[in-house]
Amino acid sequence: MTTRMPRERKVEKWADIVQQLKLDLSKPVNRVSAKQIKSITQEEPRLMAKMDTIESLPAVFRDNGLFLLPVSRSEYVIVKGDGYHELEPLPEQPIVHTTQFPFPKSASDIESEGVYLDYAHSSGLLEGVTGIPGLHLTVRGRRTTPRFSFDVGGNEITVNKAQIEIDGGYEGRERMVMVEAKVGIPSSFSKRQLYYPFRTFRDIEPVRNLFLCFEPDQNEYIIWEYDFDPSTSLEAIKLVGVNRYTIRLSKPISIKKLREVPTRRILVPQADSVDKLIEFPFRVSEGYDTSQKMAKVFGFVRRQSSYYRHAAQLLDLVRLDGNKYRLTEEGERHIRLPSHERTSHMCRLLLEFPIMHEVFIQISADPARVVTMEDIIDIIRKNSDLTGTTLRRRAQTIIAWFRWIRSNLGIVEVDAHGNIRLSRQLLQ
Repeated sequence: MTTRMPRERKVEKWADIVQQLKLDLSKPVNRVSAKQIKSITQEEPRLMAKMDTIESLPAVFRDNGLFLLPVSRSEYVIVKGDGYHELEPLPEQPIVHTTQFPFPKSASDIESEGVYLDYAHSSGLLEGVTGIPGLHLTVRGRRTTPRFSFDVGGNEITVNKAQIEIDGGYEGRERMVMVEAKVGIPSSFSKRQLYYPFRTFRDIEPVRNLFLCFEPDQNEYIIWEYDFDPSTSLEAIKLVGVNRYTIRLSKPISIKKLREVPTRRILVPQADSVDKLIEFPFRVSEGYDTSQKMAKVFGFVRRQSSYYRHAAQLLDLVRLDGNKYRLTEEGERHIRLPSHERTSHMCRLLLEFPIMHEVFIQISADPARVVTMEDIIDIIRKNSDLTGTTLRRRAQTIIAWFRWIRSNLGIVEVDAHGNIRLSRQLLQ
């Protein structure tokens, strides 16, 4: 029977690597291949290279002021310099973030970075912290870096196709947010964990770097934001800010508090992305006030630009003044709201739209009621002048809006076929 060696003892095999390869640790940079690590230690190189905190360094590295960096899929460098960052102290009081989206019950017994990070996103916390509306997950898991060079201790290091692990990469308008997530709060972290993703994507769009920890005992999120200035130095990490957050559920939206809306001869838009509708008034406030300008900033064709203007107009966020887009009073209020309040505000506007209102009344009045796409087509047919295949396209927009409400507030359920019902979590 074989016994597994604890990982703490495995990393101490780096002393064997140094000895057998006759590495001169007085040099600023030494190179070692994955094959050499495997041959000498009989361990997986990626596990031997996992040193996420100062405490996880082998003694031979700590004693000589060294740390390890991957520079490709098959090679590492042992470098003299400052490769770790100690986390700054926490503020005394947490900031309360409210949401109508409860923590998923299906994940209540899973203690993982991914689950807590996903909830930070779905609850609107990441948008609230960054101030970037419409963040959507675009990058997760393993990938390789492009070629780039940077400075460590006055020495240039070049990385090309090194493997990185990304907990969460989110895109908003002209910004990316890269998140390194942990359960619990470590004393320190490897700067590489933030720097490599930062350098991988910074030539695509500006990148903001977050180090997010979830503290189960306190049920709190702690989020540090960092920048690298200059961006060509791994050691030039600088704190942008740190805050503690606690998430509280707000009261569900009540039908009684929704405004009375007409239900006859209505206009129905074709604009499936609620995130773009949320962003639309912001772009109008920045001077993108015509269909041509809006098409350019969103990458729309002109017809799409008109669709989204039409939808924003029906939701009372913008109005048409000649051929110019203008913000309404509701639109002005929308852009001044904090991110988490803006989500609830948009939900209310959507549910006050006549077709949405009718569907929501049906499922709220009868919790067992399921509204299908055919039901929505029927409602649109009775309350508008639309006919033919246009009915189904407009019904798809209504379903897309309910999917957004499901994802952001959790008060409804929408299955793959577009069937809509009241959230069963609200009924428990």
